[in-house]
Amino acid sequence: MIEQLKPVPSRRHTGETPTRGVHHLALTTEDMKGTVEFYVGVLGMPLVHAMKVPPGLGSGPGNRGNPPYEEIRHYFFDMGNDALMAFFEIPKGAEPQSNRNAIGGMQHVAIACTPARFQDILERLKRHDIPNSGPIEQLPGMVGVYLRDPNGIRLEFACQPAQGARQRNIEAVTQTRAEAAAELLTIDSVDAAWLAEYAGDLPDD
Repeated sequence: MIEQLKPVPSRRHTGETPTRGVHHLALTTEDMKGTVEFYVGVLGMPLVHAMKVPPGLGSGPGNRGNPPYEEIRHYFFDMGNDALMAFFEIPKGAEPQSNRNAIGGMQHVAIACTPARFQDILERLKRHDIPNSGPIEQLPGMVGVYLRDPNGIRLEFACQPAQGARQRNIEAVTQTRAEAAAELLTIDSVDAAWLAEYAGDLPDD
């Protein structure tokens, strides 16, 4: 099986990832004040930018994918490692509560953190009496805690304690080709050629 999974010349990846991670996640709320109080006051994520969407970019002809409401608030929080979490404030009652398990929805947001920050989060949740899962093992060497923000968004803070201050997420979850193949081969119409094309960047061992 390992021999069959060797990369083939048609592989699209070159070893250099062309993107540089998350710039921002754009989420929604109908209570920006409560959202600010939660992300800054409870979780300790600094508010770094507060604006209203310029007129004409909501329901006007200049809309470029913003929610279809004019001049709504759009605030940004520092999520760490040069990534942002952003919220649009939707007019109260204008949209239904989303189902995080709906197709195309966002099931949860997982945020990597150092052991010190993970402990800080646990203490903050306890201090503010925020219901949470408590630390649970996610993968070998990785622990996480789950909670919901005031908008019903499910958050996870994930930590690999042994990695200390330099968390290496990709390294921690990367499987070998043989390990991944055990799962990938359960997909209909997958064969060795497909595995070589789409899982060819995984290491041999």
